[in-house]
Amino acid sequence: MQIFKKWQFKKSIHFNESIAGYEWLCMDIGTENMKARYVNTGLRFDEPSYIAEDYEKNRIYFGEEAKSLVDKTNENIIIKRPVRDGNIADPRALEKILMRIFDYFKISKATKKRLIVIMATPSDINPVQRQALESIVTKLGAYRGFVQEEVKMAALGAGQDIFGTSIMSVDIGGGSADIAVISKDSILHSLSSHCAGDYLTEQIREYILRTKNVHVGLKDAEDLKKAIASLVPGPNERPYRISGLLIPKDSSKSGEVLSVSKTVSITPEEIREVMQHEFREHIIPSIRKVLRLSVSKALGSIGDLKKLGKGITISGGGAYIKGIDKFIQEELAKEYHFETYDEMGNVVSEEVYEGDEFEVRCSEDPLYDVINGCVKYRDEIYREILEEKKFNVILSNSKRNTQRLKR
Repeated sequence: MQIFKKWQFKKSIHFNESIAGYEWLCMDIGTENMKARYVNTGLRFDEPSYIAEDYEKNRIYFGEEAKSLVDKTNENIIIKRPVRDGNIADPRALEKILMRIFDYFKISKATKKRLIVIMATPSDINPVQRQALESIVTKLGAYRGFVQEEVKMAALGAGQDIFGTSIMSVDIGGGSADIAVISKDSILHSLSSHCAGDYLTEQIREYILRTKNVHVGLKDAEDLKKAIASLVPGPNERPYRISGLLIPKDSSKSGEVLSVSKTVSITPEEIREVMQHEFREHIIPSIRKVLRLSVSKALGSIGDLKKLGKGITISGGGAYIKGIDKFIQEELAKEYHFETYDEMGNVVSEEVYEGDEFEVRCSEDPLYDVINGCVKYRDEIYREILEEKKFNVILSNSKRNTQRLKR
């Protein structure tokens, strides 16, 4: 035993005894935006998650420059989004963005040997995609790569205590809405919904096409959503004018004069109806399901969620939807029906549940909750690295002792 302790002490001098002994790069790999923070220098990176490849001129555009080309290019320019609907859709394009981030921070080869990269991703990515992400950063020269769930990092970044008793986080991003109940740094249950920024924008486009016969661009619909989208009525609401391609009605007669483009006015009430419908169809049922399944796993979690200062915290771009906290709170308090289906899609049973009141709040800095959470989570990653090193020392020592005994 004394030999083991002496040998272990000798080996421990090779450990980085402080968290400052490493270089730390935190990333929020989002559908709409890619954020990164080089903690040791304080430098930041924040660009849209877009790549445009011009095969005619053999050029590649990134970030804002690439996003500005959406709906404005010919077939020679292909616009790619590495992350779509909460999944990694194009690993090669993602690798190019990560290379751009490494180049942006000018990380030297020597520094990379001590570089630890913490990447926050949507909850829906599978183990193969997680491993691919870790492989990409190590391929770029980093010492280690760690993948964490965005919804957990968002809760930590929003100021919630993920290491204590149960809290609920709702992270509504561009490609997915991740909902989870978190307790003691573990996710009791989580669910991912496609009802997020991109989906809501597409629903607004479809509404305008269906009711106004005008096909509007993706960027124009997104600007409209940011300007007037809401879930509850607000003061000083005004119509929004938007232009697009006029689609002739089926009832239009031959010889009738038509215009190529048309500008229409959309009222906040119209968009609010679209938003409320989608939230009642997707977000509210998902929150209820996560609550129900989390309570079935840990009965005490519901009591923790009801405590003052706990409840539900909304992060991500969705937190900027006007009245989202009030709307979710009111909807959860309503009575609702839960139906069970068989394999054929037939209703097997229908149960009626009473609503319940929860404290619902929006984060103060929702767009940066995930990246802030990654920065705060460094202590846990550092502990994990130390535990791995201690285990390797014990394992190596055990092998040496075994070899000595054999001799």
